[in-house]
Amino acid sequence: MSRPPLEVADLIRSTGAAFIERNRQWIRWKHVKVLLAIARCRTAALGGHVDQCTRCGQRATISYNSCRNRHCPKCQTAARDRWIGARQKELLPTHYVHVVFTLPAPLAPLALQNNLWPVAPRQRRDTS
Repeated sequence: MSRPPLEVADLIRSTGAAFIERNRQWIRWKHVKVLLAIARCRTAALGGHVDQCTRCGQRATISYNSCRNRHCPKCQTAARDRWIGARQKELLPTHYVHVVFTLPAPLAPLALQNNLWPVAPRQRRDTS
């Protein structure tokens, strides 16, 4: 797999400090930690290891360690792909359409009574 010409980590390394400084009023330490982890991911800053073939003993180049942060696009690509693959296996072989609608207030008790509205009331209350 070839490396893309520009990665999120490259952007963070080049403009991250200015971004943090410009947004000091709202950015929290947890956001800064994520940015720092992504910037250091798979660089010498996190150390590395030499991969070696167990059969012939040939050594490869140094592989740098990853940050394993859940927000890191490099570290989470494989997990995301596995998750998407698992969700795709659950889909029926048909076209899907996402429909959002609001029931009139008088129909809400009927929908709840017939279990036609299992999640919406809780979400509606949480967003009110």
